[in-house]
Amino acid sequence: MITQQRRMGRTLGAAACAVAAITATAPAAQAAAPSTRTTASGADLIVGVGSDTTEVLFDRLARHYDRGPAARGRVVNHWATGTPEITPKPGCAPIPRPNGSSPGVAALATRGAAADGSPCLDFARSVAPRSPGAPADSVFFPVARDGLSWASNKAGNAPASLTVQQVADILECDAVRWDQVGGTSQETIDVYLPERGPGLVGLLRHLVGVERVGDCVGVTQQDDGTTPEVKDNPNALVFYSVGKYIGQTVHHRADVHGDLRLGLVGGVAPTVRNPATRRVEVNLGQVPGVAGLPESLRITEWVAVRKDADGAVPPKLARLFSGPGAWLCASPVARRDIQDHGFLPMPDGACGVPS
Repeated sequence: MITQQRRMGRTLGAAACAVAAITATAPAAQAAAPSTRTTASGADLIVGVGSDTTEVLFDRLARHYDRGPAARGRVVNHWATGTPEITPKPGCAPIPRPNGSSPGVAALATRGAAADGSPCLDFARSVAPRSPGAPADSVFFPVARDGLSWASNKAGNAPASLTVQQVADILECDAVRWDQVGGTSQETIDVYLPERGPGLVGLLRHLVGVERVGDCVGVTQQDDGTTPEVKDNPNALVFYSVGKYIGQTVHHRADVHGDLRLGLVGGVAPTVRNPATRRVEVNLGQVPGVAGLPESLRITEWVAVRKDADGAVPPKLARLFSGPGAWLCASPVARRDIQDHGFLPMPDGACGVPS
């Protein structure tokens, strides 16, 4: 029997390329390294890496796309965590597994080519929009609407609510104790980010006005309350995708939130139950009479691709991501997948529009 483990890269598709599958005969902690054998050529594969925020969503999108009539190529979706290296396609050299948006975009920028001439990587998942470090020939397409909030352990020392300014003060290390941001404890805040790449730092500047990330800020895995730094730490403070939190806690998609709860931002809850859809959703102000997250914390999840030498997006990627008729935009299955993983579909007129 074949199973997929969270800490390994994912390979999806009806033909089940065995790039990221492992056997279930060994415990997860001792699982065999994923095979790099596949029955498809590099040109037939659509390989992606990058941010962990939408990796579970892309598993489902890939599975449904590969089974549908519009499929032109099989999608291979490598998770941010797993084996130290991945071999993207047959004939490609192994590369360090890109863990996060900035590493994913950087890997896309330096991708090699397979023996058949096809690029070793085709797309990068990103929580941040295009930044100065992105390849000159790259295009970013919106995938879904999301929000960003802070989170702490339920029995911890954090107050129930933080303002945007207090969040910025914590990240810049101008506030280092809970009693400096509305709490009662004089314990030191243990604040963590997933990375310090240019994409994330630029995003934080836009979200909360951070000009620099202070030396008090540590690093831990994104959107995960079970890491050694965070688990059972009453002083841990992390930043969480609201959509992924909903996916984990409401839809039970690869749930690793542990004991974390999303904090209020200026007294506003990051999630809301929408009577119109009967769903718990990212609170973007869509429910009449209910205040939404600050505009700066309303974000878009992206996918980055590179153009061909002729300046056009490769057809197999355009069919997936580009324009209102792209599968991601036009398929009711894709839109349902996005909702069932805690995110919100892009509104009409915005989906498929490149950045």
